[in-house]
Amino acid sequence: MKTFVFDVDGTLSFDGQTIAAEILASIQALVERGHRIIFASARPIRDLMPIIPGFKHVQLIGANGALVVQNGRVEVVAPIQTADFHRLRGVIAQANLDYVVDGRWDYAARVTPTHPLAQRIDPAHLAQRVSLGEITTAVKVVLLGLPPRQATDLSRTLAARKGLAVVSYAGEGNLDITAQDINKATALQHLGVTDYIAFGNDQNDLEMLAGARTIVWVNSKTQLAHLGQLASVTCQPTSQAVATQIARLA
Repeated sequence: MKTFVFDVDGTLSFDGQTIAAEILASIQALVERGHRIIFASARPIRDLMPIIPGFKHVQLIGANGALVVQNGRVEVVAPIQTADFHRLRGVIAQANLDYVVDGRWDYAARVTPTHPLAQRIDPAHLAQRVSLGEITTAVKVVLLGLPPRQATDLSRTLAARKGLAVVSYAGEGNLDITAQDINKATALQHLGVTDYIAFGNDQNDLEMLAGARTIVWVNSKTQLAHLGQLASVTCQPTSQAVATQIARLA
């Protein structure tokens, strides 16, 4: 039995809303062969589940490693510490930032309807949208639509606090913030997974990919092509290419 760990957006899904039938079929074939499947996403669990129909009973990693699902139960690996969350709320208020703040299940958000993330937030209406003040335990904060200079400055400032992990996405102007040392790799450790094949495409996948015995880099972001140089395999960002690579590794 092999363990396969899949990032979702940009790796399995290229429109942010669906995964192509051939990719889903190739993953289902892994399940039928007895392999272990884990989906590991920046999405919180409530946003991850609707995009993987038919795989809701496998293990899931959400919110860049802050959440996991085992045996159908959502677990918080580590929340953002209360003092750090208060500072983040202050940053949001002072700079009048758009944001998504995820609790274990419910969320608070201020997102313009045209932002790409807007269509991915709770698409199946599984959670409650609450006010920012009602989030008492935050697992992930996303700051949205930042100009490049502001994104760089905020990323450095927040990372220097040493209580937070900050991922900046090239060309997107978004910052993903979790508790210190929380990422997909630490979530895999939480699940007891040490030997695995990993598929990824972005900066939030790097720690997970570094620990994999076989690395498949899906080259869906041309500005990050250099990050795929250490991969075992580089895969083109098409549903057929990804499905073929999954089948080869089965």
